[in-house]
Amino acid sequence: MVGYGGFAETAAGVVVRREVPAPELVLLISLGEPLALVRDGVAVRADAALVGIGRGPVEAAHGGRQSVLEVRLSPLAAGALFGVSASEPAERIVDVGELWPGTPELVERLRADAGWAERFARVEDVLVARAERGRAADPVVAGSWRQVVDSRGDLAIGALHEHSGWSRKRMARRFRAEIGLTPKAMANLVRFEHAVDLLRRPGRRSLAEVALWCGYCDQAHFNREFKEHAGCTPTAFLAGLGLDAPGRDMAAAGRPTPRISKTGTSHPPTVE
Repeated sequence: MVGYGGFAETAAGVVVRREVPAPELVLLISLGEPLALVRDGVAVRADAALVGIGRGPVEAAHGGRQSVLEVRLSPLAAGALFGVSASEPAERIVDVGELWPGTPELVERLRADAGWAERFARVEDVLVARAERGRAADPVVAGSWRQVVDSRGDLAIGALHEHSGWSRKRMARRFRAEIGLTPKAMANLVRFEHAVDLLRRPGRRSLAEVALWCGYCDQAHFNREFKEHAGCTPTAFLAGLGLDAPGRDMAAAGRPTPRISKTGTSHPPTVE
């Protein structure tokens, strides 16, 4: 598990938000009305959805009131948790009910729980139990994925081939089959996430500094890749940060420290 959190939002009317892609799987469970999500023109309405790793944004909407539990998961855990590799939901949004037969019962229990801490504990118990029974990811692919993440996407892809002993073609094929994207596409997405994180920080650097810091060749390269992932330029993204829908209340948040292992050990959630 990479991290988790929960939020509740109330607004005067319909809220539509464009969410930028992440280099992790995102499990969303609604505690109220069903989720309404769109990716690449395909709409999904479900009580629980798995947002696969993809290069483009996801549009999320609700009628004015929403409460959601969100869990970010490593793509390496997909086989253990969902019985499929991360390539199966890549570039898509999947109704979790198609992967977990007991999803309706889980959602109802989460809605009945007294608070976020109780919900986090319940979800973590479910994930740990599934991880104990599931399959582990390919160790070579897992090591390559961690190199990409640890470098924040700023690395020479050739280093992965040298480290693994695989050819470029074999690495691309095996990595994509396990993770959902090629190593290069994943590196671009991880680098984009780093740029987004820097842009969201108070007292942020200039766009030119962010581009340089994240390893983009120049401002044009930064703008081009940012637009591919976010659906807008960095300048438009920054303008949108100040216009985010009012009424959003991050009721609870788990720090990105919880981990689930094959032995079932994990760190408890931190509630803020």
